[in-house]
Amino acid sequence: MKNSPTPRKILLIKMSSMGDIFHTFPAITDLKTHYPEIEIDWLVEDSFKEIVAWHPAVNRVIPIHLRRWMKERNKKSWQEFKAWRNTLCEQEYDLVIDAQGLFKSAVIAKMTRTKAIHGFDKNSARESIASYFYQKKYYVDKNQHAVTRTRQLLSQALNYTPATTLNFGINQNFSHVQKNLQKLIFIIGTSWTTKLWSTNHWQKLTALAIAQGYQVEIMWGSPEERAIANSIIATNPLATRPQQRLSITTIAEKLVEAAGVVGLDTGFSHLAGALETPTIALYGATSPVKVGLIGEHTSNMQLEQPLHCMPCHKRQCKWLDEHSTDTPPCMSGITPEQVWQQLTAKLTTI
Repeated sequence: MKNSPTPRKILLIKMSSMGDIFHTFPAITDLKTHYPEIEIDWLVEDSFKEIVAWHPAVNRVIPIHLRRWMKERNKKSWQEFKAWRNTLCEQEYDLVIDAQGLFKSAVIAKMTRTKAIHGFDKNSARESIASYFYQKKYYVDKNQHAVTRTRQLLSQALNYTPATTLNFGINQNFSHVQKNLQKLIFIIGTSWTTKLWSTNHWQKLTALAIAQGYQVEIMWGSPEERAIANSIIATNPLATRPQQRLSITTIAEKLVEAAGVVGLDTGFSHLAGALETPTIALYGATSPVKVGLIGEHTSNMQLEQPLHCMPCHKRQCKWLDEHSTDTPPCMSGITPEQVWQQLTAKLTTI
């Protein structure tokens, strides 16, 4: 865009997942800082529209039900999709940026009314075929954190230099929340069984926290996670959990209120980090190098002596039986005492 006029209206495509959306916020902050006059619309999966709307730089959130449509694949879904596409094409954009780099996101980008679609080149996109849908493509090293990659993509597309500091840009939404320096939040759930930490470890960590005078609240989002929370509370009666499943915004408020957070490789751990609450995230089957928590107030924990199979990026651990729900060795080897030491070190910086 170096020799072209600055676009007035931009569409950003980043449909999922929750962690990926949080990783995109600093790039949006950078862009709006350099070009305050630009209007930024964001196309995202419907289940995450609430999150995208938190960022003050986002002019309009465009929800899509692509996951549901692809799963159902019936006449009703096809009709809904066509109506959605027609609505999308009512707006013309000076520039569309596919920040996801997948075949599905590139196809959606081609449906928009624009003469300029930008994205990662074939060596940078998560799926190289996506690059063939773009008018302009950029090389961004894959061996970098997702936050850095997105910031570099947008800065190349709009020809500016990102700030040296990292700003997720969403804290002002929760300025009404009062910090409780005696409150800790534990995020026990995640989408893969290979990412889980044992209930026994959570029980011991909770006991350590309560012994030091902290209040512990355990977040859950499914019946299985609620059962784990109940098991933790059974051995630590002073610990609590929400009675009902909470909205994303309500969980965010609790994360802001907390003095510290311990979680797994899941979107809510990334949210805690984006909200600048001291947060420890535990990693085993996945790697924190490219998608871990980022910032001085966060810490990504792994085994002190990693196993040769780490990170496997698999939903089933090869060391366990096929249908086992036991904690894999890469996670069970992280002790509650080690986590507590890391957390207390972060809490002293508040």
